[in-house]
Formats: sequence, C-alpha cells, structure tokens
Amino acid sequence: MPWKIEEQLKGFSLLKQSLLSKEKDIAEKNRGFFGRKQKFIVFLSVSDGSTRASVYSASANTLEAGIKMVQQLCSKNLKSSERLIVRLEAVISPEPMTLEEFFTLSTKTKKNYLRKGISFDEQFNLAFMEQEVLSNAFILKSTKKTQDVLSLKNINTYAKAHRGFQYPILESHIKQVILFNTIGFFCENGSVEELECGGLNHGRRKLPEADADTVFRVIESSSRFLAGEVKENGAFTYGYFTHFYKEIKWYNMLRHASTIYSMIEAYTLTKSADLKNSIDRAVEFLIDQGIVLKSHRTYGTAAYVVDEKNDNEIKLGANGVALLALCKYTSVFEDTSYMHVMKALGRGIQSMQETDGRFVHILYAQDLQVKEAFRIIYYDGEAAFALMRLYELDREESWLRTVVRTFEYFIEHEYWKHHDHWLSYCTNELTKYLPEDKYFQFGLKNVERKLEFIYHRETTYPTFLELLMAAHHMIGVMKQQGKDYLLEGFPTERVYETIEKRALYQLNGYFFPETAMHMKYPSKIEGAFFIRHHSFRTRIDDIEHYLSGYCHYYMEYLGEESPAGKQKEMTLND
Repeated sequence: MPWKIEEQLKGFSLLKQSLLSKEKDIAEKNRGFFGRKQKFIVFLSVSDGSTRASVYSASANTLEAGIKMVQQLCSKNLKSSERLIVRLEAVISPEPMTLEEFFTLSTKTKKNYLRKGISFDEQFNLAFMEQEVLSNAFILKSTKKTQDVLSLKNINTYAKAHRGFQYPILESHIKQVILFNTIGFFCENGSVEELECGGLNHGRRKLPEADADTVFRVIESSSRFLAGEVKENGAFTYGYFTHFYKEIKWYNMLRHASTIYSMIEAYTLTKSADLKNSIDRAVEFLIDQGIVLKSHRTYGTAAYVVDEKNDNEIKLGANGVALLALCKYTSVFEDTSYMHVMKALGRGIQSMQETDGRFVHILYAQDLQVKEAFRIIYYDGEAAFALMRLYELDREESWLRTVVRTFEYFIEHEYWKHHDHWLSYCTNELTKYLPEDKYFQFGLKNVERKLEFIYHRETTYPTFLELLMAAHHMIGVMKQQGKDYLLEGFPTERVYETIEKRALYQLNGYFFPETAMHMKYPSKIEGAFFIRHHSFRTRIDDIEHYLSGYCHYYMEYLGEESPAGKQKEMTLND
C-alpha cells in the first residue's frame, strides 16, 4: 500500500512551511518569466538512503498547491522505509537561451561546475535540477575538445527510472534550454536545513562557518569510510566514480601508504577501535606486499616500496610516505615493532640522493638503476619530511644531515615556487631543530604567492588546506621565537582569511546526505569526500588529503587553547 510522505517523514510539515516562507522571494525572482500569471515549479526528491532519489515535479499557480501536488505524486509511489531523506525545492531565476548559447557556456565551464538546473521546455515538463543533471552525466565533455554534447541515453535512462517518464525525450524535442536555480530545504529525522541557493555552494546545507562540530563529524565519517574500504587482506578498495558507482580498478602503493598516515591522524581524534583495526591490516599489507629489502653498496640493507601495478617501480615518494605512516604509527600507538623497517626505508631514501643534494625519483626495482631522475615535485617533500619524522624518533644525525643537504638544493633552485604542502610540512619539522631564518623564509615563500589563487580557486582541491595549515603553524612558531621581523610585509591576516574560506568551501566536496542522495548508492558513499570535476571521484588519496587538512584545522585552528589558536586570536586583535 502507498504511504503518505507527511506521515512517514517526521518533520515534513516543517519542511513544507520552510519553503512556503520563501514564497515572496520565489515569486519576485520569477517575475515576468511566466507572463502575467504567477507560476511555481516545485521539486520533491525522496531517497531511502540506499538508492538514488526519485524526484517528483509539479507546476501550479500557488506554491502551496505545487507542494500539495508533489506530495500526492510521491505518496502514490512511496514505500515504507526506515529512513527517508527529502529535499523540497522551487525553481527561481529561469534563464532561457538557445542551444548554441547553452553549449558554448557548458563547453567553457569546468566539468560538473555548471551548477544550474535545465529545462528543455518553457512549461518545465522536461525540467531537471542541477543534482539530477550532474549526478547522471547528462552533459558529456568531448574527448576531442570540441563542444559539449547532451547524452540522451543517460537522460532517458534516468528519466524513466527515477522521474516516471513514460516516453523518451528525443533530440527533436529539445529546441532551447532554460537554466534555473532552486530555493529549497532538506529534511531527515525531523531536522530541517536550508540549502545553499546558486553559485558553487548550490544544493548543500547552509553553514555560516566550518565549526568544530561539523568538522569533527566530517573527520569521523570520512575516516570511518576509509576504514570500511580496507579489505581483510589489508588492501584498500581503491576508489569509485560515485555517480554510477563504478569501481576504479587500479592500485598505487604510494597512495596506500599516505592514506594510512591520514587515518592515523584521524585516530588521534576519534580513538575508534574499528579504525585502529583497519590501520593495522593496511600496515601489514604495506610491509608484506609493498616493501622489499635490497643490499646497497653504500648504505647496506635498504628498504624500498615496490609498486607492482606500476611497472615494478621504486618511487622516492612511496618510500617517503611509507616511512611517514610507520613513524606516525610508532609515535601514536607507542609501538616500536617496525623501527627496523623504518630505518631501512630511511636508508633507501638516502641511497636516492645525489651528491648535490637533489633526489632521484624513480628506480628500476630489479637493479636499482635510475629510471627517471624527476617525475613529480611532491616526492622530494615527502621523502625529506619522512626523514625528519624518523629523526624525531631516533635522533640519528645522518637523517638530519640528508635533509639539510637537500634543503640547500631546494633553496638554491627556488623549490618554494612549487607551493608543495609536503615541503611546508618538512620545513616545520626542520625548524624544530634548526630554527634558521633561511628555512622560515623558504616556508613563507612556499605559500605567499599562492594565497590569492587559493582564495579564489573554484575547485575544492584539498591539499590547499594542508598548505595553509602548515603556514599557519609556522607563523605561530615564528612569533613564539621572536622572529616577527621575518613576517614584515607577509600577509598574515590573509592566511587566516583564506584558511576560513577554504575550510568552509571544501565542504562542497563532502557527501552530506543531501548531496549523496542523488547518486546511485547514497549509503555507500555518504560521509566520504569527492572530486567533482573528475566525475565525482571518491578515491583513497582524495579522501586522505581532505582528511589531513581537516584534522590539522580542527586541532590547531579551531582549538582555542592550542598555541596556534591563541596565535590566531592575538594576530587578529593586533
């Protein structure tokens, strides 16, 4: 038997009243488009949390009548469910354009960043909200870099399954495109949240700031997601393209190791036993399946991470993040079981350093011969940072000497131009022991010229928050050590402004329930992070970088009693 949505969903009455309170705003933003008569287009999206939302739409002369109509349509099909996630929205600001104008706009817009709904007719009988359009890949980017195209196959597959369309939309039906925004609200378990309207935040809950409760929830849920992706043998499920839940059939040992590192960071906050169990399995897989011992003529027994899926390469960065993960494990869990492996990995890194201080990036595993002298800038910072963390544990001077030598090379060759967060992390570790001006200056330059780019960047690129938090930490240390003179002319307050903007903005890459509900299997991805312009990709390293950034933000920026938190307050009060 059908179930009335208002009876099954606690809070539906409040959801309805919330949208009705916006009736004047909606009418004003639509003034003139529908002629002299007022018209309201209403969408009701409903998911049980496990399957892609079904969407019901209606048009009426009053908003209340439109809401009543979608209620009735929904109740005809609604089945009993333990969980209901519901969005109630109304169309605003319709913008008609020709097909040529639409394809020109879409083509020049980054993939999945055209954040508007689409109607193919003025009556809005063939109208789809932004979430429907993007989560079902209605618009395809041409591989030949020509104009975007509409996928009628994707449109009709979705429209039949989740909108109840009985007849397919044909190319001949599409004479124009009307872009639109929506004003709306989201409800689950009686709690109603207003949704962002328009712009790059569109469709997720309104949040005035990235506050401690929200950020802790994000850390807990995303680390729990990662824990659930660790198989019994310790390998991760590598990732998904979440709109259609296609698994990514690849593997990368470097990302395996760096993901472990972020999970341990999260454990310091959540203390989750399930997370610890998954960390243990992933560490054992790394050691058993990824690390090999080799005899080196200079460094003796050295360890290397060999990546079978990538032509049996030895990557400098993989050695670095494997060492970082094991150092973090040792310090957090006070377990020295892996110390012999860690030192061997350190010697492996040392064996990849040239006499001028630079590192070689890629070796052939079979004979340790150089395959590529340079591949990607991140490897250098990962390796140097790892040696500093190893030095922190055993105080073997050779680790520090190796880092000092490579930093001379970094400074001489202006590596700060790469704005790599790993280099900033390493700089912070190095200055603990050698608080020399040249290292602090390097760290400041590493972020300064990137600030405005980061502040205005439209993607949720997660390593930006990591870079900012490393800079924030350094500023605090410099002030504590009386090195304020190095900050003259440096945009300290802009760093804080950018941190706060990015911490909030990056939540656009988080699967809140209202964001996940339009994907194929919402419950399988809810609480994870994604990269929008890569087909809503959720991959272990994507989550890793979001997670690390938010861990540092939570511990060092939001914590009023932390040294960094006090420093922020002092600076803003200057």
